[in-house]
Amino acid sequence: QYLYRGKKNVLAQSILVALAYNINKLHFKIQGNRTGTFLTEMSRIA
Repeated sequence: QYLYRGKKNVLAQSILVALAYNINKLHFKIQGNRTGTFLTEMSRIA
């Protein structure tokens, strides 16, 4: 549910919600000492 009307305000609020979600995700990743790790092994192409 959006607090404001209009496409511009809804877009701005959506961006803020997405940003807050990603910051929260990053916070828990840092707290769990999981930075720099991936779910799958990345292959090296050289």
